[in-house]
Order: sequence, then structure tokens, then C-alpha cells
Amino acid sequence: MVTIVLKIILCSGILLGLYHLFLAKEKTFTFNRYYLISALLFSLCIPFATIETKEAVEEIPSTVFVESIEKPVETQIVTPEENFDYTKALLIGYCIVSGILIFKIGYSIIKIKKLKGRKIKYQNRTVFLLKQDFAPFSFWNTIYLSETYFKDFKIEDSVFRHEEIHVKQKHSLDILFVEVLKAVFWINPLIWFYKKAMVNNHEFLADESVISQNKNIKKYQELILQEILKQQNLPLIHQFNFNNTKKRFIMMNNKNSKFANAKKYLAIPAFAALAVLFAERVYAKDDVEQKSNSKIAASSKNQSTTHSEAYRQFVKIIEKYNQIVKDQDYEKFSKEVPRDEQIQLADFYLKFNSKDIIETQVHVTYAEINREIPTSSQLNKFIDTKYNISLDGKVVENKVLKNYKNTDFYSVYILKVIPTNPDYGKYEYGVVLYTNSYAKKYNAAKNIRIGFKASDEELEFLQLRKDTITPKTTIDVKLVEIKDTYSDINSTSVRIVGGGTVEAGSTAVEGVAADLVPAEYPGGINELRKKVSKNFNSVIFGETNGLVRSTITFVVDKNGSIRDLKAEGENEKFNNEVLRVAKEANENVTWKPATKDGEPVAYRYNLPIAMQFTAYNKTQ
Repeated sequence: MVTIVLKIILCSGILLGLYHLFLAKEKTFTFNRYYLISALLFSLCIPFATIETKEAVEEIPSTVFVESIEKPVETQIVTPEENFDYTKALLIGYCIVSGILIFKIGYSIIKIKKLKGRKIKYQNRTVFLLKQDFAPFSFWNTIYLSETYFKDFKIEDSVFRHEEIHVKQKHSLDILFVEVLKAVFWINPLIWFYKKAMVNNHEFLADESVISQNKNIKKYQELILQEILKQQNLPLIHQFNFNNTKKRFIMMNNKNSKFANAKKYLAIPAFAALAVLFAERVYAKDDVEQKSNSKIAASSKNQSTTHSEAYRQFVKIIEKYNQIVKDQDYEKFSKEVPRDEQIQLADFYLKFNSKDIIETQVHVTYAEINREIPTSSQLNKFIDTKYNISLDGKVVENKVLKNYKNTDFYSVYILKVIPTNPDYGKYEYGVVLYTNSYAKKYNAAKNIRIGFKASDEELEFLQLRKDTITPKTTIDVKLVEIKDTYSDINSTSVRIVGGGTVEAGSTAVEGVAADLVPAEYPGGINELRKKVSKNFNSVIFGETNGLVRSTITFVVDKNGSIRDLKAEGENEKFNNEVLRVAKEANENVTWKPATKDGEPVAYRYNLPIAMQFTAYNKTQ
């Protein structure tokens, strides 16, 4: 919000400066009027406009490896404290000031309406003859002047003509417009200067009209000087006399420069340049990402009964490591398969058709953070403490987001906190944010995720878990255990069972020191996987088709207890189910805490879960 306010002030300041530099001394009064109004509206709107542009991509060597999202936590994770909400207090204060200024507008209108006198019609205009000895002025569709000006049923022609122009050209609308803006956006001091420039220009317009009919400029100037002592303190009116008399007199005798018309056209490039400068930039997906998405979409639709060329190239590489694949040794795969071959395998896998994916014994893919830029309004909402914020894998206080604008972020996930979540009642939503720099490094590193097809024993295990009620259609499910590879750093695994995929495992440890021992589930991570797969109820997803993903995150504290258990994904039903089974798997369970330098430390896990649902007719 601070950024938006600064943009509004700066943009309005530049446009006002250009006005005084190029237009204020020219007799292009009608153009000047609409320029000032447009400048105010433009400066208020342009910070909320967006311009889609292509993001510059830095070249990062393929040998660079970045951290995984899962990491050890060596300090207490920050929990938003119940502090005094200064933001809310400032907002209340701001609204109070705006309310006072709006009240003043209303009071000024009432003050005008309560003036004593009588209405008459004069040359088809409404004229209000005042009992007080006021200088002539106009407001809305009425001309106000003292009865002393109405002699022999006539009004001095120059006086009437001047005020009639204010009424005819609806100058009161401009003044009301700028007064309302002053009340709502009083934090922008330049609006006061805009009003001064507008009122000046209105007087120039009226003077010009009078002089065009009455060529005696000197006599008209003398008439203005006679009224200087009769000014009224009514901010919404156009008075016949005006405190900046000297400027009016100079402008009456002024002539346009030979570049006056050319200066008007300079407004077009000025507004265009400021639009580019102050509009929000939203980065478009680059060609590589779009092509990648196209390939994935095409692969999912391809129902070919033959293997693709990519599959054949994939197999040629994998054949060199048959023993590793047979042993399903994740550690050896990440260490002994060269980095460049891992990348080749992932690239080939992107081009697989459905037959390739089903029959391959090993799955090699890229682990990436998907792009989803938050809007400015979303970012403002996230400052509310009902949102639990995770920024680049760390839980942070909401007020930290005041230091960012929406385009600083590459990705956002918003999750509803459900009753089964330990944070239910503390927060309404969980928000996961990744900055551009973090996501760019993570994705550019081409982190590899591998998976092996499950054994026959595991297939038999799933067969025993078939629902006792036999529906006409069933869901074919594969259990998958994720493993991301980062150079020679170990991570978890992918295990595929049956005809769909469930990913369940933790990724590599971020910045793991040699003396750090990760937290351990009783019986090992395989025991946790078994409990998750055993309790997962796939029957409730009977009408679901395609790949569904979620990620379970939690912290194992120094005592081996689980906290901050959350599920993040696009399918709320799937999130609820994986959160339920994860919670059940950790009931009455104490982990062996992680240690660093022999001392227990808190440790964060990320367990990706994905399930590929495929409905088919069951044959008896």
C-alpha cells in the first residue's frame, strides 16, 4: 500500500510539474482544464493497472544446486504475537480525518444554501440576490450577488458574463471533484496545488469570455480591483474577485507562444511514459515454460499404443543402470547416474505418452515451483493475522509482507485451515509464498525427482485393501514415494503401485551440515509411508480423474513431537484426506528428534503427496 501511495503522489507531482512548465502560461484554457482533471484521475488509477511483460531470465550454470524446501529449523519458528495493531489504528485515524474533510464539504454547501436573499430569473439564469454586501460568486447553477448589483433591473454585463461562464461550463463540478479527492486522498498534499491550478484556470476561462465581448480590458481590471475587499471564505464557490489578481491581469494581456498547440500534444507521450513507469508489471510465462506445459498437456492426451522415441532414448540410458533400478536404490541413482544424464532423462520423460508412463520402471521428473503471482489486493489481505504466512519455506510474521510488492513473488498457494488442522482457530488460512529469486534459483537448478515401480508384494498389499462393496467402476491407484536428487545429496523416493500415483516422502534437506542427523519416525520413513497408504480412503474420490497433488508440511520439535501439520494443494477434499491420514499416522507417536552437534534441534519436513486417479469399468 505504501508503494501505491508513493506512486500516486509521484505521478501526480510529475504531471503537475509538466503543467506548470509547459501549459500554465499558455492561453489553452479549455485544454488545461481537462488536462488537470485527467492528470488527477490518471495518477490515482495507473498504480492499479498492470502491464504484462516478459521476465528477464538470468543464465545460471547447470552445476548450481539450491536447497530443497524441507529444512532443519534451529530456532523457534516465529508465531505472530498478539501485539497492538498499528495498521488498524492508522486506518481508523485516516478515516477520521477523511470524515472531517467530507463534513466540511457538506457544511460549506449548507452555508451557501442558508444565505438570505431572493431568487430571480435573469437572462435565463438563476440569480440569487443577497441581502449582505458580498462579492459576486457562483455555485452549481446559481449566480450569487448582492442586491446592490441589481440596479434598474439590470446587472453589470461584465459581472454577469463572468459568473455565467462558471455556471455554463460547470466549473463547480471540478471544484467538488477535487474537494472530494482532498477528503479521501488527503495524504497526497499535491491535491491542494491541483485545486489552486484549477481555480486559476476557471478564472482565466471566465475572463477570456468577458474580454472577447468587452474589449476594454482596463475597465474590466478596475472592476475586479473594486471587489477585492469583499471576498468570502466559501471554498466551493467561484468568486468574482480572486486573490491571485496579478496573475489574472498578466494573462489578460498575454498571447500564446508559437508552440502552444505543439505543447498540448506533448501530453500524449507524457501519459504513455508514466503509464509504463508506474503501472504494475506482471511477468508473462516465458516460452520455455509454455512449451513445457504444452508438452505435458499433449502427453496426457496422447493415447498412443506404441512407445515414443523419447521413451526409447530414455531406456538406452536407464539400461546402463539396470542393477540400481532393480535394487530400487535411490542413493546410488542420485550419486552414480551423472547429473547430465539425469537431466536428459527428465527431458525425455516430459515427452512420454500414456503408454510410456505406465510401463516405465523408473520415473525421472523435475521438481519445480509453479508460477502463480499474487495480486496487490491479496498481498494487502495477507497482512491480517488470520493468515499464517510461509515465506520461502519459513513461517514469518504478517507485517513482513509490507516490505514487498506483489510482483516480488513467483508463487502463492492459499489454503483454508480445516477443523482437523492443529492451527484451526488460530488462523483461517495458510499462505505459502515464494519470492522470484528463491523460485528462480530453485527451478533453474533443475532439481531431479525420481521414482521406482512398486514390487509385487506391495501390489498384493493394495489388492487386500479393496473395498468390500464392489462398485461398477473402481479407482486404480498407484502409491508413489518421492525422491528429489540434488548433486550428491540424498532425498526421498518415489514408489509406484498399480495404475495411479500417490507421492509420499520428504525432499532433500536444505543446507544440511555434515553433523546434522535428521529426525526419524519410529520404524523409519517406510513405516510412516505404510501407515499413510493403509489409512488413505481412495473410495471417496470415485468421480475424480487425473493427477491430484498436495504437500504435507510439519515440524518435528526438539522433543520429537509434531506441530504445524498442514496440507497444501488445489483440491480441498484431497487436502483434508491426506491431512487426516498424516494426523492418524502421528497419533501417540514420538519421533527421534533431529540433532546437530549432538544437540536436538527442530526439523521441518515436506511430504509431497500425489494421486493419479483413473476410472475404468470393472470386469467380473
